[in-house]
Amino acid sequence: MTFAYPLWLAALPPILGLIYWLYRRRRPQERKVAGLWLWRQARRRGVARRRFDLRLLLLLLAGLLGGLALSGPRLELDRPGPLVLVLDASASMAATDLSPSRLEWAKAQVRERLSRSPRAVLVRAGRNPQAFGPAAGRELLDELEQIRAADDRADLAAAVALGRSRLDAPALVVSDAPPPKGAEGYLNAAGNGVNVGITAVGPGFVAVGNSGPGPWKGEVRVGGRGYALEVPAGGFSTLEVPTVAPLQARLSGADALSLDNAAEFGRRNVRVALEGSSPVLERLLGLLGTVRSPNPELRFRLGTPPPAPPAFSVYFARTAEGEAVVDDVERTVPYLRGAELVGFRLPVPPSPPDTWQPLARSETGQALAWFHPDGLYLPSPAALQNLPAFPVLLYNLVVPRGEQRRGLLSAEETLLPRPQPSRPLPPALTLELTPWLALLAALVLGLEWWLFQYRSRDRQGSLVPEA
Repeated sequence: MTFAYPLWLAALPPILGLIYWLYRRRRPQERKVAGLWLWRQARRRGVARRRFDLRLLLLLLAGLLGGLALSGPRLELDRPGPLVLVLDASASMAATDLSPSRLEWAKAQVRERLSRSPRAVLVRAGRNPQAFGPAAGRELLDELEQIRAADDRADLAAAVALGRSRLDAPALVVSDAPPPKGAEGYLNAAGNGVNVGITAVGPGFVAVGNSGPGPWKGEVRVGGRGYALEVPAGGFSTLEVPTVAPLQARLSGADALSLDNAAEFGRRNVRVALEGSSPVLERLLGLLGTVRSPNPELRFRLGTPPPAPPAFSVYFARTAEGEAVVDDVERTVPYLRGAELVGFRLPVPPSPPDTWQPLARSETGQALAWFHPDGLYLPSPAALQNLPAFPVLLYNLVVPRGEQRRGLLSAEETLLPRPQPSRPLPPALTLELTPWLALLAALVLGLEWWLFQYRSRDRQGSLVPEA
């Protein structure tokens, strides 16, 4: 039971005391005895008894009921019903700052509700949500026990949408991350543990994050060699190491989360396809360690691109329509990182379809190269072979596709989400007691009036002698 205005409960004793005082002050209590001598004898012996005062009891009861009605009492019943239960399975849920872990604590909350639900859907919220059910809640307990926390992130909003597509019922999310929109209930599984983890690894560097309230001083072991490192509170630090592949890094010591204490970096050959003859491209692709494959990750083609490439492709023009100096480039395209084009003279390729956007422009606004979400369109390789930006551009296109990283989580997972208020599911049935208590108080007052006022006047009228 809850109260909308609980301060009225504190006012109940003064209200009942005032009723009692006004009632006693109105007239002395009437005591009926057989005789004065007997009354005095009884008082001397201490055996005088007070008669039960029904009227006072009714007035006090009416005051109590009225005071309770003013406090806005509400009876909430949490009856089991259909339910969509979303359980976060991201790596941070494996943290042990809740005993025995965040995930096990969350499973206990989900297990209790599944056991009572007549029909439910259980959703494992990871990078790709997975749903079980709909079925009777008890039938999903085995699937619940098989859930492990390992994903680098959890898409809670997609998990709620997947559960709702299986069962039209209230959704309860149990997670250490903030609740998604659309969930009726949320239970926070976060703790206050300290964690240090590897957040990035690459050729020649390792980045470490620290979620603790104070700086962390420790050792990072890379290739069997230890490197001392200090990471500020709630921040990151990077460590320069030899540029080798494969590279294995590991943190010394233990903390709340062990899944981010080791990471690996390596490279593999990128699969490419070259349609057409271009010795310049063949030589550069060979230097970048690519391999030809019928199932390529990257395609290089000669000719004008279509409106929408079927897969990511780099097109090179066969002809040119004059030359111009590059005056501006589209800085948001990641492939241009470190590739300086401004100030260099480029041929002007034939214009592609309107779905392509300018990548480089001349001073007059003439487009010299184009980009698309699924590709690039550049001048011919022969015109670009002496341009310093050309091998850098190809490097940006090819090498990142061959980089392999293992053991990395998102920075948000390593820094461990912190506790925030939970929002339990609303009760299945809410009964407002205010009108019923007010009605009962009125009935009690009506009974008091009928017993002690209406009947009293009626008896007095019946005792009037006839003329």
